[in-house]
Amino acid sequence: MIRFSKQLYLIPLLAVSHWAEAKVMITPMIGYTLGGSVEDNNGNKYDMQSNESYAIAIETPIDNGRIGLFYSHQRTQLEKLGFDSPLQYLHLQSSLDLPINPHLTTYVGVGFGASYVDVTWADNKYGFSATGFVGMEYKITNKLSINGQLRWLGTVVDSNSNTLCGYNPKTQNCLIQFESDWMNQFQSNIGMTFRF
Repeated sequence: MIRFSKQLYLIPLLAVSHWAEAKVMITPMIGYTLGGSVEDNNGNKYDMQSNESYAIAIETPIDNGRIGLFYSHQRTQLEKLGFDSPLQYLHLQSSLDLPINPHLTTYVGVGFGASYVDVTWADNKYGFSATGFVGMEYKITNKLSINGQLRWLGTVVDSNSNTLCGYNPKTQNCLIQFESDWMNQFQSNIGMTFRF
């Protein structure tokens, strides 16, 4: 009985030591996002204006990679029409680390989640989205790294939702909608990874 109770005291100690070894990586990033378009009932296309974007990844190491959350925000407008069309993404993502040397690591990953398009011309503002990305991380210290990545972002959108264009001699009385049921964007990011 005494041996059993002594072993019970070891369980919380083992759990605490395992938790102490767990790491969290936080990577704030700035970037540039391009892609995405709509069309009107006359077949004219209007691209979403390429613009700066902001992102953050919160991850933890797992096996030979990492798993975590990715959030991105881009303020953009429809070219020529001037309609504000901010986009936000939230993904659960996982990546595989491919070390080159003790300081330099490349990685490749995928993720899925949702996007939110804050526009007045679409009925359904939420959509399923996915991402694929590649990147490179250079370790400055054990706690700090420089991180750069290229990322594809795809969203399922409702191409049947539409609205009237604003009054404009070129677009008077037109209906706009997403060009297809799938919207593609491309993003480049650079940031700093902090390990805790």
